[in-house]
Amino acid sequence: MKISKTYEGLCEEKTPAGTTRWRVRIEGQKKKKITIPVDPEHNDFEEHYLAARAGVKLTMEPKPKAGKNTLDELCEKFLEWMKFQVEAGNLKQPTLNSRITGLTQARACLSPNKKLRMGEMSAALPREAFAHIRDSFGAHTGAAHTCLKALRAAYRWGEDYGYPVDSPVHKIKSNHVEKGGAEPWSDADAERFLAHHGPGTMARRWFLLAEATAGRIGDMHLLGPDHELTRNERLYIRYQPSKKGSSEVQLPLPWNFMLEVASLPVGAPAYLLTEKGTPFASSGSLDNAVRKWIIAAGLSEPVLDADGNQLVDKKGKPKIRATRSQHGIRKRRAEQIAEASGSVYEVMAHLSHSDPKTAAIYTKRVDRARLAERAALRAEAAAGVQGVPRPENRGTLDDSAPSKTTENEERWQPVGESNPSFQVENLAS
Repeated sequence: MKISKTYEGLCEEKTPAGTTRWRVRIEGQKKKKITIPVDPEHNDFEEHYLAARAGVKLTMEPKPKAGKNTLDELCEKFLEWMKFQVEAGNLKQPTLNSRITGLTQARACLSPNKKLRMGEMSAALPREAFAHIRDSFGAHTGAAHTCLKALRAAYRWGEDYGYPVDSPVHKIKSNHVEKGGAEPWSDADAERFLAHHGPGTMARRWFLLAEATAGRIGDMHLLGPDHELTRNERLYIRYQPSKKGSSEVQLPLPWNFMLEVASLPVGAPAYLLTEKGTPFASSGSLDNAVRKWIIAAGLSEPVLDADGNQLVDKKGKPKIRATRSQHGIRKRRAEQIAEASGSVYEVMAHLSHSDPKTAAIYTKRVDRARLAERAALRAEAAAGVQGVPRPENRGTLDDSAPSKTTENEERWQPVGESNPSFQVENLAS
C-alpha cells in the first residue's frame, strides 16, 4: 500500500490481479476506506475524493455507447487500434496522445445549432462540418491543425472498415501558420540557467547533456554510460535516436559534461536521475522536470487570457509557463554550427537528420546580414573585381613618356579565401 502525500488519506493499492485501485480513508475513521473509481489524473477525481473523505461514495455514470456509423464510433475504434499498435511497438505513445487530444476536441465540438456534439453525428460529414470544427478553435490555429491531422488519420484508417472513402476532411486547409516553433536559447539564457543551477544539480547535468548531444527530449532519459565509447583517446557518445528516420549519432563528449557525471555511481543506468536516484520513467516525466527547472531559473512568463489577465490554477496560484525548452537548445546548437560556417551536412550529422531540407530549417536564423556580406565579397572576387593595384605615375622628365610596366606571366594573387580561383571553386561546390 502506498499513501499519497498530496491528498491526505488517499491510498494506492495493488489488487491480487495486479491492477491499481485508489481508496480513501474516511476522515476521522482511520480503519474505514472507500474505493473510488477514478485515478488522480481524472477530471472528476477531486469530486470523488472529497465525497469519500466525507464518507460518501459517488457512482460513475455509465459511458454512453457510441451510435452506429457516427464520428464517435469511428474515433473510438481508431484509437483502440492505435493503442494496440503502441503496445506492439509499431507506433509511438506521443503519436497516440496527439491523436487522442485532436479527436476528443473534434467530437466535443458543438454543431452550429448547439444541439448536438459533432461526435454524435454521422461519420459521413460534409466539408462544411469539418470547416466548422476547424473554425471552432478561433485563433488557436495550432490546436486546429492537430485536430485536423487526427481526423485525417482516423478517416484514412476507417476507409478499410466501412467508413466514408475520400472524406472531404482531406481537402480542408488548417490555416495554421508556423511561427518557428521553440525559441533558440541565447547565450544570456544559458548563463542565467547555469548561474541558478550550480554544479552537481540534475538540472545542470540535463542542460549540458542536451547541449552536448543536441538531442530530443524523447531520448534524454534513456542515455547513460552504456552509450559511451572511446576513439582516438577521446570519449564519445553513440546512440540511435528513437524518432523514425533518424540517423545514428556519434559525438565527442565535452569536458564540462564529463566533470558533471564524474560522480555518477558505477553501473548507473542513466545520466539523468530522479530525486530517488532512479531513471525518469518516461520522456514526459523528464519534460515536466525540465519545465520546472527552466521556470525556477526565471525563464518564464505569465499565462494570460484573451483580455490580458493572468490565469490561476485550481489552488489559486498564478499560472506561468516556461519560455524555453530542450528543443530550443537543439536549435541553438544548429545555429552555432551554421554561424561557424558549418555546412548543412554538418548540421545533419550533429542533429541526426537524414534529409538536408530538414537540417536547412535550423540555419534560417543565422545572421543573414553577415552571410550576405560574405557572399557579396566572394562574388566580387570571383568576377575578377579584385586585382593588383595599378602602379602610380611618380612623375617623368619633360617631353618623356612614362615608363611601361611589364606584367609577369604568373600574376600575383591573394591567398586564402580572397583568392578568386579559390572562390570560384567554392561557389561551384
